[in-house]
Amino acid sequence: MNNGPHSFLPSPLRIGVPEIDEQHDALFRHLVVLKALCLRDGFLPMEEADGLLLALQAHYATEERLADDAGMNFVGHARDHQEMLGVVGKALRDLAEGRGDVFGTLRYVEYWFERHITQDDMCLGSCSRRQAEKHS
Repeated sequence: MNNGPHSFLPSPLRIGVPEIDEQHDALFRHLVVLKALCLRDGFLPMEEADGLLLALQAHYATEERLADDAGMNFVGHARDHQEMLGVVGKALRDLAEGRGDVFGTLRYVEYWFERHITQDDMCLGSCSRRQAEKHS
């Protein structure tokens, strides 16, 4: 796991499951890159924005797999994932069509990541670690 000086995931947001923490770090890194590109170029590169959506989808699939392995009821959490994909996808499409504020959208996505990790993923981390301990 990347805990060094180039980690973009703040320590309080680490859930203690290396696979998830690494993906969270990569998502925050992706947002940093998007912001830098927007500042440099003055617009949101849609190829990079699409990459963020694909990374989110892959990450959510990982969380759902781990929740299933831990025997968790993940229906509400998975619903939050689908809602986020819909909201972010729409916001990015709006930006591509010249509507919306790119930096406001990226701030919202970053805020949602942080809130989702603290309110939802911490529980996933606890359950996944307990399940791993049972099988050790």
